Amino acid sequence: MTPYPWHRAALERLLADRTRLPHALLVQGRSGIGKSEFAKALANAVLCESPKGAFACGTCSSCHWFSQGNHPDYREVIPEAAEEDAEGEAETAKADTKKSVVIKIDQIRAQADFISLSTHRAGLRVLVIRPAEAMHPGAANALLKTLEEPPPSTLIVLVSDQPARLLPTIRSRCRALVLPMPVEAEALAWLKAEGVEDPRTALAVAGGAPLLARDLAAPEEMQLRRKVLAELSRASGAEPLTFAERIDRPALDRTVYWMQTWVHDLMRVRAGASVRHHVDLVPAAQAKARAADPERLYDLERELRAARRLASHPLNARLLAEHLLMSYNRATSGTR
Repeated sequence: MTPYPWHRAALERLLADRTRLPHALLVQGRSGIGKSEFAKALANAVLCESPKGAFACGTCSSCHWFSQGNHPDYREVIPEAAEEDAEGEAETAKADTKKSVVIKIDQIRAQADFISLSTHRAGLRVLVIRPAEAMHPGAANALLKTLEEPPPSTLIVLVSDQPARLLPTIRSRCRALVLPMPVEAEALAWLKAEGVEDPRTALAVAGGAPLLARDLAAPEEMQLRRKVLAELSRASGAEPLTFAERIDRPALDRTVYWMQTWVHDLMRVRAGASVRHHVDLVPAAQAKARAADPERLYDLERELRAARRLASHPLNARLLAEHLLMSYNRATSGTR
């Protein structure tokens, strides 16, 4: 497992002295920059029997097990819903079973034997928990007990986009590692290598996060973006009832994301700054920003952030989309 180019230096600094690794590490940073992949590359390098500096050799028995996903000294805890996504569509017989979007207490307790028994290779064991902010309060408290009395030969890696949502007592018992965003040239080169047709636009709409940019460049994502921004750019205002009828639950989160980035651009233009995200739609953003009310834009931005947190929970996608579009119209109508 090789880290992304923009994270190699961070991995080298961390593993410069393997004898001083912390018992718990909190890997944090912007969404879409490859934090989970960094955690896996770290685990691979720590478990490798013949490491090449800060990186795994890729050829030893340990690396082979790791690449096959069955290393005896490595565990990863993620929400059930994420497990299903990783494995593809669920079996038809299980289609009606609602998968949890949180990490349950039983998932943390199930790691007790793993972290208490001797390691298989007489080295370290690694437990990765991601996203750490998805832990249920009971799961967080169960993990806290482990962090308070860290077991020997164990590295616990928490990965988080939103570390402020973690218990302060958990954060205080981990060494924080903030992963940097890549410089633009490095991100663009990587996106070009990934076959992204318009890497500059993709990187801009992703706020500089390369992995998110690659995902957003997918044809179905670009199609949804065009539909949402065409609606938001209408001179006469969006049509909430008509547009919301076409929004289903799978598209809700990304629809809210496109609204967030568009509103952020309007706020920047109102403040005299340049468009950050939708650099291919500058005239449209400037036109909408001229009539927008700054105070209402800030209120809408907070409302959209709250909506992103709700998007993965059971709710009526159409009603939420209607409500947000109505709020958008009020913020950009030019009237109080």
